[in-house]
Amino acid sequence: MIAARREPARVVDEFEATLATLRARYRNDPREELTRLLLLAIEREQLVSIAYRDELIQRRLARTSLDPEVQDVIRHAIAWAWKDEEMHAIYTRGVLLRAPRLRVRARAMSAQVAGAVAGWASSVQQHARWRHAPAARALAALTVAAGRLAGKVPGSVRDRLRFLSLQEFCELQVDAEETAALCWQRVADLAARLPELSDDVRAEFARMWHDENQHRRIFELLARSLGPDDLLRPGVTASAVADEARAVGDFFVPRAHRGPDVRDHPLGRGGVVHVVRGANAADKREVFRSLLDASGLASAMTEAARARGRGRGALAVAIKPSFMLGCHRDDTSVITDPVLVEELARSLRRHGATDVAVVEGRNVYDRFFAHRGVDEVARYFGFTSTDYRVVDLTEEQVPYTYPRGMAQHTVGRTWKDADFRIVFAKMRSHPTDLTHLAIGALQGVGPRLEEFLFAERQAHRDTAILTPLTDFPPDFALVDAYDAAADGLVGVIGCRNPRRPRRLYAGRDALAVDMVATRHMGVPDPRRSFLLRACCHWFGDPGAQIRVDGVDEPIEGWRGPYDTELSAFLSLVAYPVYQYASRRGAAFVPAMDTAAFPPLGRDPWLARTYRRLILRLLSLPA
Repeated sequence: MIAARREPARVVDEFEATLATLRARYRNDPREELTRLLLLAIEREQLVSIAYRDELIQRRLARTSLDPEVQDVIRHAIAWAWKDEEMHAIYTRGVLLRAPRLRVRARAMSAQVAGAVAGWASSVQQHARWRHAPAARALAALTVAAGRLAGKVPGSVRDRLRFLSLQEFCELQVDAEETAALCWQRVADLAARLPELSDDVRAEFARMWHDENQHRRIFELLARSLGPDDLLRPGVTASAVADEARAVGDFFVPRAHRGPDVRDHPLGRGGVVHVVRGANAADKREVFRSLLDASGLASAMTEAARARGRGRGALAVAIKPSFMLGCHRDDTSVITDPVLVEELARSLRRHGATDVAVVEGRNVYDRFFAHRGVDEVARYFGFTSTDYRVVDLTEEQVPYTYPRGMAQHTVGRTWKDADFRIVFAKMRSHPTDLTHLAIGALQGVGPRLEEFLFAERQAHRDTAILTPLTDFPPDFALVDAYDAAADGLVGVIGCRNPRRPRRLYAGRDALAVDMVATRHMGVPDPRRSFLLRACCHWFGDPGAQIRVDGVDEPIEGWRGPYDTELSAFLSLVAYPVYQYASRRGAAFVPAMDTAAFPPLGRDPWLARTYRRLILRLLSLPA
């Protein structure tokens, strides 16, 4: 056990006084007290989600003389606290933006902005010396001065808004996390008295209280492990720090230090990624069969059957392709090839599987067009083989409590109960994630994705995708980049002139498959993708453990979302525009086959004109 070290906590005393004042002021109005606390919480959560951000901590650690293994342990511990704080901030904002009063919603947005500004300014002051970042330090100093004049800087932290040693930084965060835990404890107590709040909301408040206590323990550990010289104290080792951090929670340590259940997770373990290339369309089936044989699908099924104590023939298999973003048979660049899905199902049956399900989830398109159920869209695009059954995951969500993530409490039953899970993605570009491959294709396994896209969402899109994968990951991953692959700015939803790479990818680790395919799509560092970087934080970075068998070179002529200056600019603004100015997705729907999927209503002329303008900017058919 690393020796304890602690100093008086003026920050905590000051915050306890604030809580007491609020409790006295609103002793007869618990709803208003709860609202005030949530407004305090969102500003604080946003502040620390900026102050703990991974790239900042990574740069700070790189300037120390700490051993790389020690840096990795410290970085990972703070990185998971950062991911938690991000989740807390977005959940709290979502709760406040669903409030009936406009004033509360406006204050929530302003509090989040204030927290972001304060987080940036304080992180610059505490982590960057003047000689390293003179312009940023000057601007941060002005920001802090303005905050003091406005009374926004607590007296207990004013002397900490300077360059701090890592030890001093961690000691300050111990106090910050303790105040956060006190806040969420009071929020949880108030929530229990308000019958209009659901059990799920109460559980999330309690979870945040628990998370903040975990963060406090992590920063206490780091503060007593480090000396004032930014080195470990004598006798302290990386393994000792990792062991104590793991006692707080497996996710706070790198994958190699986690317990066996988490360390052996299918995502992030690396391994061989198989890549094959065919000559023409006629070779497709043969090339795909050779890939399935070479990539060890049969042996993966055997291992899954052995782990469950049954034969391969008793395995229930779920295949998650991508076809629900398909709008028209004229553009199949966004759907997994049904011919290949049928070939996969036949291969599974040849290896003994008797129950094969093709599963998908609905999306925002069914808000605007009829006949957009999974079975209807599947029939339209030719997913009609007798070798599998089609399942609508949206219609069969069942309750489930996840160990990580927030705002998700269900999962598709067929995916959950499957003995062997396969994701079969379509290669596409993405304006913010750069690529959309196997991990992205797993959207829809849990709740509907549009619940996590707009301003009032209670979790980010990456959290929504990754949360179900903690307990229900794919056992095998395939990527279809054969006949058509959508590149350009918004390939994820459509493409006028798709590429024909004639490639297929396979591997047991979906994250590893995505990282290889992302490199081939012109992104040298796959961690530039927000989704893949988040996946590495959750499950471990497999980069050093990946080996490519087969084609390992960029796709000729591939155009990513940052291919031109205009597309780069549009990529930067794509998500804010979609979130706030897309009419909840209606303006971004490409040309739909309205004979098969008739519109549910007629938009006014101005809305139709706006949609045509958006689609023209995105180079999509209207």
